[in-house]
Amino acid sequence: MRCSVAFLSCAVVCAVALNPTHACAVPLVVAAENTWGNLAEQVVGPDMQVKSLLTQPTLDPHLYEPGPSEGRLVHDAALLIANGAGYDTWVERLAQARNGPQPRSIRAQDVADWHEGDNVHLWYNIKVVRAFVQRLAAECQQLDPAHAAGYASRSAKLLAEIGQVQQRVDAVRAQVHGVPVAATEPVFTPMAESLGLVMKEQAFQLAVMNDVEPPPSAVALFDDDITQHKLRLIAYNAQASRPSVQRLVDHARQVGIPVLPVYEIMPPGLQWQSWFMQTVEQVAQVLGAKL
Repeated sequence: MRCSVAFLSCAVVCAVALNPTHACAVPLVVAAENTWGNLAEQVVGPDMQVKSLLTQPTLDPHLYEPGPSEGRLVHDAALLIANGAGYDTWVERLAQARNGPQPRSIRAQDVADWHEGDNVHLWYNIKVVRAFVQRLAAECQQLDPAHAAGYASRSAKLLAEIGQVQQRVDAVRAQVHGVPVAATEPVFTPMAESLGLVMKEQAFQLAVMNDVEPPPSAVALFDDDITQHKLRLIAYNAQASRPSVQRLVDHARQVGIPVLPVYEIMPPGLQWQSWFMQTVEQVAQVLGAKL
């Protein structure tokens, strides 16, 4: 059986391995993280297949090493999705190692106007997510013009739901703007900024992000702010911990400051918008905002 879809090229998978019931498989989209992969699934629908490489919230993305199976998926991808911003450079290495032409690719970094030193956790930035969905829909329409209407309608639906998330954020922001909070590393920072929260303990977070022990002065300041209840909320990365972080989290719990676990990899069974909304609602509840 020959492929009848004219747009397929050598970068597109046409293999029984992807779909044993069809000799000609739909194009394969490979996403480095399931946050971006889930958004892609909502746009491409049945017209493309999405595989996310990082899917377990117990996994530390910073320690991740791809294996042969990940290499095969990237080799077969028609469209490759990554966060960029130095967060998942291993994806680019896998793509460069594949034979033949490079696949089409979308990096969140490229729709974020990201610069060196900016926050790399782009999936917590609603503006970036919105721009990513728009870019993805356009790429899919170019790759697969036969299903352009489907990509347009599904992306419009997703963008409307992202708009609803933004409305909830705006409603909470009106009630919590200016509240001092902290985090053990800057995973939560884009969401905190969208809520108008004042993020403290920046030196501590920067050190953890750069995988070095925070300076004693930053640890002491964090400790003092907890002891004196100068912080209303502390967010910590539940996927990556170290003794200095755990000690501060324990200290906060002991003195009654709410602690919020956040994740770099989305827990299974959620859509991006429900995941984001859950975290916003947790923050609102802790800070006494009315939903």
